[in-house]
Amino acid sequence: MKEIFVAFQLISLLFAGSLARPQSVPRFEDYSAPVYRGRLAPVNLRSARGASSFRTRLREGAREGVNFAGHYTMVQWGCGAGCLDAGIIDAKTGMVYLPDEIAGFMVWFWNDNDEALQFKPNSRLLVLSGAPASEANSDSPKTGLYYYEWTGTRLKLIKFVAKSREDAH
Repeated sequence: MKEIFVAFQLISLLFAGSLARPQSVPRFEDYSAPVYRGRLAPVNLRSARGASSFRTRLREGAREGVNFAGHYTMVQWGCGAGCLDAGIIDAKTGMVYLPDEIAGFMVWFWNDNDEALQFKPNSRLLVLSGAPASEANSDSPKTGLYYYEWTGTRLKLIKFVAKSREDAH
């Protein structure tokens, strides 16, 4: 009987310990993408509404080559204090994508490298530090780390980790 009680206590401690672990966040390696090494297609400014307004920045950014999700180029530019705009260009086709989530988002930093957007050439994962534009006009915007997966045509929210604006640096 004593052994059963001790075993029950050990199992309880192990279970309680697993509940206390911090929630896991998506990792870049979980969203791997093979990196394209071919010729870069010219930017197709007609492929996205509003792309021509950012033609210079998009063309300059595209020349830098693949830096996101296997065969895409993430291009960023400022839109005011604490605001960042970004677009995604398909290096194979030249198609431009201007997802609402990364158009005019509020920048707040809770990550170690002070990057508003974190991404890698060999991963479809995008981490936004701040709040998307959809939250900007809210009375109490949801700020934190937004984890998105690039599907090839849009950003799909995978996880949101709330962070206080007061904790930002």
